[in-house]
Amino acid sequence: MRVFLLIVFLATTLGTWARPIVRESGAIYLSDFSLPVIKLTLREAAPCYFQLDGRRYAGTLRFPQVVTLDAVAPNGMLRIRGNAQQGGVAAWVEPHFFEGMPPHFIENLQRSEARRQQVEKLIENNEVAIGMTPEEVTRSLGRPQKRSSRTERDGSTQTLEYIRYKLVPQTIFTPTYASTITGYRPEPGGRLETVTMRNTSGMGASTVFVKVPVGTTTVHFSQGVVESIEESEGTLTGARSSIVVPPINLRW
Repeated sequence: MRVFLLIVFLATTLGTWARPIVRESGAIYLSDFSLPVIKLTLREAAPCYFQLDGRRYAGTLRFPQVVTLDAVAPNGMLRIRGNAQQGGVAAWVEPHFFEGMPPHFIENLQRSEARRQQVEKLIENNEVAIGMTPEEVTRSLGRPQKRSSRTERDGSTQTLEYIRYKLVPQTIFTPTYASTITGYRPEPGGRLETVTMRNTSGMGASTVFVKVPVGTTTVHFSQGVVESIEESEGTLTGARSSIVVPPINLRW
């Protein structure tokens, strides 16, 4: 009997935790950030819910225990993974049931999420902004054609140089040869009534797009973020460089 109950408990726990997360709109999920696992200590037994509206009761968290934090909702609710009375559960709980969260953590997490969304839009458009990290610049522009670094008394700097291209259409003419058959109509008995062959030749046109270098973009880093951006004449956009806040330290 005990073995059976243990199997049921493990199946419930693993099934609940392995299930893909259904994301709530507006919630911030820690899996979007490079963070170590965050643990919270439960103050007392706490009810938890599968949805933020509280209409799907998930059970009551057992006390005492330490749970894993998955996400933070706009209303402050915390999505955790822990053990309820019926087994493992991943659900939303009110924040006052926990202790161990550093001051201003949620505020900093919200700022980090706003920055992440801004950077993702820049990367989607293959743009670079002051305040981005080398990893983010590489995601946006790819691998640089030239990389250099310099060490000074105040620290080291890094420079990435990119050759920017544009696609230029080019039309290529090549000889063509074609044969056509007209008047094909079988008669009774399997004979052909009329067959006319016509051969034609000429020049056919096809268009291809060729990558042509138009200039360079040089990105300078200091203390791990973009400090300045230089563009040659062929890459000038006429707009000011975007600025994003540097990455915010969320580590405990």
